[in-house]
Amino acid sequence: MGLAKRIAEKKGSRPHPVEKFLEAGENVKWILPAQGGLHPFTMLFFAVFILLAVLVLDPRSWIMGTTITIVVFAVVAVLTTARYRVIAITLDDILLLKARGWRPAKPVELIRRVPRTSKFEVRSQFWSQVEIAGEKLWIHKRFQGRLEEADSTLGRGTSKAASSAVYRANRAKKKVKHARRKR
Repeated sequence: MGLAKRIAEKKGSRPHPVEKFLEAGENVKWILPAQGGLHPFTMLFFAVFILLAVLVLDPRSWIMGTTITIVVFAVVAVLTTARYRVIAITLDDILLLKARGWRPAKPVELIRRVPRTSKFEVRSQFWSQVEIAGEKLWIHKRFQGRLEEADSTLGRGTSKAASSAVYRANRAKKKVKHARRKR
C-alpha cells in the first residue's frame, strides 16, 4: 500500500493531493517538500544584518533608515524568488510538483515526471541541495532520511518491462541457474 493511501486512511476518506498526479496503479513511497531558489538561510543573514544596523547605528541616522530599507527590499526579493516544490517518489519515477508559498505541502501542478535512474547524493547538511529534472532544490535535514531510503531501493522498482513475458522468462532462467549452483 502506498504512502498517499495510508495517509488518506488516517485522515478518513479524503485522498492525498499527490494522488491526482499519479498514473493508474501507481503508489507513492515517499513525499517530501523542497525549496528552490537561494539558500534558505539567506533570510537569516538579512535579519542579523538588520539587528546589527539597529544596534550599532544611531536611530536618527539616515544611514540606518537606508540600510533597513535596502535589507527589507532584499528580504522581499528572496521571498519572491523562492520556489516551493513537493517531491513524490514512486518505485519507478520522481514526480516534481509545484506548490504555493502559503501551503507548501499541497501540490497544485505537475512540473515534470522523471524516471529514477540515479541516486540523490544527499550530503547530510542542515539544508542539502539535490538536482531533479534540471532544477536545484534545497531539502531540509529532517527529510534527508527519506531520500537515503529512496536511494537504497533504487533499481528494485516495478519497471514497466517487469510485467513483460520476456522479463519473467529471463528471471525464471536466473532462478534455475542459481538453484543449480547451490547444489
